[in-house]
Amino acid sequence: MSEEIKETEKSYCVFGIGEREFLIPKESVMQVLDVTRIFPIPGAPDYIVGALPVRGKIIPAVDLAKVYNIERLNYSDNKLLVIDVKGEKIGILSDITPFFVNFESDIVVEDFIDPEKLFEQLKVSSQKPAEKRDDK
Repeated sequence: MSEEIKETEKSYCVFGIGEREFLIPKESVMQVLDVTRIFPIPGAPDYIVGALPVRGKIIPAVDLAKVYNIERLNYSDNKLLVIDVKGEKIGILSDITPFFVNFESDIVVEDFIDPEKLFEQLKVSSQKPAEKRDDK
């Protein structure tokens, strides 16, 4: 019986930006980290606040508040949600400690983030300023 319940549920990670909460599929989440120091990346798009080393790799830290035009409450005590998208890892800043929830699979969730669509959106956004810089 417990297997039937598991098949009808979907698991999500909930994280917060400002006063909003977003959901991302649990299987995309690699880990949640305390943000100790983020190193700036000169010339990066404004939504990339910098990068930090995670398990021997450099991970870009993305501020979705700038992508979705949300007022961020503060930058202290942020958590970094490390997600995997097609083998690429990116970090998403969260104003709250992310937590996991389960919903019945037929429930439509609001503020759902599809990691692959987000990754494509960020790639397209980051290429536009680079093209402009090349034209100068």
